[in-house]
Amino acid sequence: MSQPFDASRSLTAFEQDSTLVAVIEMSQSKWLVAAVIPGVERQPLKKLDAEADALLKLLQRWRDEARKAGADSAPALRAGLPVASPLPPSVNLI
Repeated sequence: MSQPFDASRSLTAFEQDSTLVAVIEMSQSKWLVAAVIPGVERQPLKKLDAEADALLKLLQRWRDEARKAGADSAPALRAGLPVASPLPPSVNLI
């Protein structure tokens, strides 16, 4: 039996000033993606077709916006799990 995730025991620090936070609501045909982008005041919301390439392109665009705003972001991908998996170079996605 797996144990519940306890964020207080996480080995990775959550750095709000350099982490692009994306939340993805997924269905079979459409994905709704919301984000908090470091250094950017707006909180974008985007509807996409259910395609991984489109999602990665969007996340990379938001990463580039964070960099232009002066945030030094380097991502890890977390899909509601306590374990982070690295994404392509330099984006903090949690």
